[in-house]
Amino acid sequence: MKKHCYQFFLLLSCCFLFACQTDVKSTPAPTAAPKPGSVATPSDISRPDAMVNNFQRMQGEWRQADDPEKEIQVFGRKFVEIVNRKDRSEVANGFKVVKDCEGAVDVDGIFFMVGNRCFKILNISIEEMEVEEMEQQRVVKYLRI
Repeated sequence: MKKHCYQFFLLLSCCFLFACQTDVKSTPAPTAAPKPGSVATPSDISRPDAMVNNFQRMQGEWRQADDPEKEIQVFGRKFVEIVNRKDRSEVANGFKVVKDCEGAVDVDGIFFMVGNRCFKILNISIEEMEVEEMEQQRVVKYLRI
């Protein structure tokens, strides 16, 4: 009887060890594409997705590379400029991405308007954005905060 008990426990132990060593294949959860008009996060931007456009890429907080006291915040169609983190100049619903400075709204356009000011998007990635202020022909580089 003792011999059978040891064999049973040995068999049970082997099954337990075998069960612990098998790797359960996990399938990653499907990622849903951002809804049009939603704010993109860096994880949305990092994957190539038809829904990720320049309007979504611009969403978030940015700090000017050569002047860290100047920041911009883009939340939906709200564009906020911050100077010295105290003086705030806010243009609500005055931000839009367009085909050209006088053109129609295009979420993947390479220009954007803030009020009457026009900017050209020269480069935009997850961490950096470089724009040209068209009236002053000045290039400004921003880093994501």
